[in-house]
Amino acid sequence: MLRNIFVLFLVNIFILSNTILYSDEPLSLDALLKEAIQNNPQILAARKRWEASLARIPQAKSLDNPTLGFSFMKMPKGTLKLDRTMSEDRMFSVNQMFPLFGKISLKGKIALVESQMFAAEFKNKELEIINEVKNTYYDLFMNYKEIELNQQSLKFLEEIAKIAEAKYIVGEISQEEVFKIDLEIARLTSDITNLKHANKAKQARLNSLLNRQPEDILGTPVLEETFSFDKDIATLYRLTLENQPELLIFSYAIEKNKYARSLARRSLFPDLMTEIGLRGVTSGGVGPWDLMLAFTVPFWFWTKQRYEIKEAIFNLEEAEAAYQAMKNKALYQTKDLVTKIEVAKNKIKLYKNNLIPMLEASIESSLAGFRSGKGDFMMLLDNERILIETKMSYYQALVEYNMNLADLERTVGVNLK
Repeated sequence: MLRNIFVLFLVNIFILSNTILYSDEPLSLDALLKEAIQNNPQILAARKRWEASLARIPQAKSLDNPTLGFSFMKMPKGTLKLDRTMSEDRMFSVNQMFPLFGKISLKGKIALVESQMFAAEFKNKELEIINEVKNTYYDLFMNYKEIELNQQSLKFLEEIAKIAEAKYIVGEISQEEVFKIDLEIARLTSDITNLKHANKAKQARLNSLLNRQPEDILGTPVLEETFSFDKDIATLYRLTLENQPELLIFSYAIEKNKYARSLARRSLFPDLMTEIGLRGVTSGGVGPWDLMLAFTVPFWFWTKQRYEIKEAIFNLEEAEAAYQAMKNKALYQTKDLVTKIEVAKNKIKLYKNNLIPMLEASIESSLAGFRSGKGDFMMLLDNERILIETKMSYYQALVEYNMNLADLERTVGVNLK
């Protein structure tokens, strides 16, 4: 008796471990996006990089550390006794370098622009993760619809199988036709099982973007079957140029390299080194003091500063060319995605308003004929298969519409709904 109970317990454990768990509660996309923005590690890392870049701005605008020193002069030959020197030959000095001609100001501006680039990278990463969450959500929605449609088809075939068995008993249809139904039922059952296993992987992908555990159970995605996109192409081009983070990064690179060019040109000018020395500080008082002013001389300018300027100019030209290339790519992507959205909208209208209603009416007619013994059995199966495939194409077009809209928002840099 105990052995049987133990075996039954193991069987139940095996069944539970291979059961696909779902939640019937609707899964809100807006709630997922808010959670991803708050918890996604990649977004958090990008934010910290931006915050770190802000801390570099005051550093760049600061002077180098001064140098403090003690000097002992005129020490007697052959001795290291510091007290043998005269008090006026003992000096405390302070040295400080002062970059001239606005060099510190330019370094601060470069650091500021670099922080703006990190801010754009942070925004770009946020848009990237939002796009991934949306596309994964839509992909999961399609998976649920495939499961749902296959289950509907399976239920339909099981009802047909009962009718077919009754007709086979009285000799109205052949055994081969009954066998075809059974094969189709077996195929659909296998497809549903595979789709449910794929569902787990898609949920795990979405959980990873939310920084959740891979096995956390999610609700059922819901997708509105309406069109809210109505922006004209000129407006989208303008929004792209104004808001796309990657394009902004390239524009900031141009600005940064302009400041770097100005800084390189100022390297031809000298910097000021000052030193103040106080004598007699070790004797309890302050004696005479010394002042030294020195200037750096760019003596080797033809091999150093000259090529530093050339490098800055080439960097600026490279940034300008890269910006133009990115601009061309962004505008092309905007146009391409708008075209895909329009194509998806046309497909949705065709499937929803024409093909699906016609196929449903055809199946109703074929099913009525089959029950009365006048319909074509193979035509009924073919119509059912075509209807399911058409509904899947409809939902696939709906998913493509939303995915392309999400990609367009990623390209433009703003929410378009």
